[in-house]
Amino acid sequence: MRFQLTSLDLAFKKQLVSVPFSGINYFWGQMGAGKTSIARLIDYCLGGSIELSPALQSEFVSATLTLNLKNGDLALERGRDTNLVIARWGSGDEAMQAAVPARDANGEIIPGTGVENLSDLIFWMSALTPPRVRTSKVRAESDTKRLSIRNLLWYCYLDQDEIDSSFFHLDSGNQFSRLSSLDVVRYVIGYHDEQILDLEAQLDALRVERLSTQASIESLSRVLRDVGVESELEIAGKVKQLRDVAETIGNTIAEQRRQTVGDRTTEHATDRLRRQAQSLSAELQTIDQAIRDLRDAKEQDSRHLHEIETLALKFRRSHSARAVLSGVAFHSCPRCTQVLPERPDNQCFVCGQPEEADIAESSDNTLVLKDIKSRTDELREIIARHDSSLLQLLRERERLNIERSRVERERNETSQRFDSAYLSSVLTNERERSALLQQADSLAAMIRFPQMLETLRNDVNEIVAKEAALRFRLKEAREAAEKDVTNINTLKELFLDCLVRSRVPGISPTDKVEMSTSSFLPELHSADLADSTVASFATLSSGGKKTLFKCCFAIAMHRLAVQVGAPLPELLIIDSPMKNISERENRDQFKGFYNLVYELKADELKDTQFILIDKEYTPPLRDLKIRVVSRHMKPNDPSDHRASEHPPLIPYYHGN
Repeated sequence: MRFQLTSLDLAFKKQLVSVPFSGINYFWGQMGAGKTSIARLIDYCLGGSIELSPALQSEFVSATLTLNLKNGDLALERGRDTNLVIARWGSGDEAMQAAVPARDANGEIIPGTGVENLSDLIFWMSALTPPRVRTSKVRAESDTKRLSIRNLLWYCYLDQDEIDSSFFHLDSGNQFSRLSSLDVVRYVIGYHDEQILDLEAQLDALRVERLSTQASIESLSRVLRDVGVESELEIAGKVKQLRDVAETIGNTIAEQRRQTVGDRTTEHATDRLRRQAQSLSAELQTIDQAIRDLRDAKEQDSRHLHEIETLALKFRRSHSARAVLSGVAFHSCPRCTQVLPERPDNQCFVCGQPEEADIAESSDNTLVLKDIKSRTDELREIIARHDSSLLQLLRERERLNIERSRVERERNETSQRFDSAYLSSVLTNERERSALLQQADSLAAMIRFPQMLETLRNDVNEIVAKEAALRFRLKEAREAAEKDVTNINTLKELFLDCLVRSRVPGISPTDKVEMSTSSFLPELHSADLADSTVASFATLSSGGKKTLFKCCFAIAMHRLAVQVGAPLPELLIIDSPMKNISERENRDQFKGFYNLVYELKADELKDTQFILIDKEYTPPLRDLKIRVVSRHMKPNDPSDHRASEHPPLIPYYHGN
């Protein structure tokens, strides 16, 4: 993955400072000159967090990092104390600029690209699709997330603070960091090849489609439940019932019209509406009483369920305690610690009471627990039925309440009009018939909802079947990839080669590297059969060895990435590889490590950019055809006129 830093432009309060980069840069010198700040500001522009040194706290304004990716140059400007990065790319009429979140993703910011944050932008500018990995490694149906460029940079930037304390988060107590680091190693080794990435992307798309369809099903089901029907047959039955009632009312109206004026002895609508209102009120009272009784029954059953669950918990605890204490022979009282008197075998050691000969066996306990489970399941089912009945009663109460309000409204209107009995009756019947027909038409229009619901359920079943087939294919692809141990064996060989060439004490070419695919934590085993010691990052007692151990593994990862074509950024920043090593007392290790870096830069890692930060400078051997751009940095001491020859990061700053 082409990833070349071009320059770092820093805006301080009194001066602009530019730090150019080449194929290999070496910053060295005294403490307090700002060497480490260069690496941290690079990381800051790439979305990292930063703890500002006193000098940066006083003077830092913003930083702009320019890097060259496959699709061109990308400038990233990030101000102090902001989570937004101003990204600029392209030139002329194709020049683009966007404010990109450093880490958070809040939707697509560049239409049609899928870019949501800085990591996505870097992958997009590199013509790569961000690899997707499962959030959970245990659940097969777990959703997936994008592997961030920040995770890949753990193997490209070895920070001075963590270089001897954490092994790329593979040993981290933070589960999310550890799993993300594992995903990076798997990605580089090839366990996430193009086929696997494609299958995971398809699976993720199906999961999103399934969740969306299930949400639609839930919404439609909720609408139908609120109306009081849940199937096409129920809707058709209700529509027929409403239209039958409307037809009966229509026949009544026709019969009234056929009667002669003299024979019209029709009852006044007010009287009929009054009786309807009384009937509805009586029904409401009956439903209210039923709701109260149902709630009381539910509360009683819920209380009974809680009591059984509590007793079950006490029974389990008692059984566990009996199992633990049954084999204990007490010689002193567990409460007052006094020596217990001698007791016969058939009496309890502590209380002296006769012990029951037929203590319940484990099979009896299993039956008791099974009976408890059966009873609790039965109670939960009863409570669920209570909830269903209660919901139906509440819906019916709401319907009756609306109907009573309508009857009362019509009754008041009829009373105010003083119409004849015939006219009032006909008008009321017409109004009721119209309301019934309108309700029937509304319900008939909803008949397509159950049809849509059935279609959506069939769609979900098809999606689930496709997901199952894809998971099976993905499982086979993963197993096939993990059976191929070629790359992981190559990584072991490269790691041992780096350790030997760095002249790490106690390591020889005949040693063997072991690496579990569940943790990817390397272990060194001696070839001597009499020597059974195992060396790992955790067991190395020397801080200097830990540092070299970690640096060599990072270099081995980059060597493997070059060999297999893995998309690991071609950048390696190592801040203080000799952090715990004296350049005088351990000259062999000092020279051995840097000779390793120079030799690899001249050969295998010629396209990898190195940024090295240390206290002393070791030049490459003359026969190596590489150019190292070294910069000697010293704190700006105003009393030392020679300090200007090797300026610090902030040339004008005089402080701690």
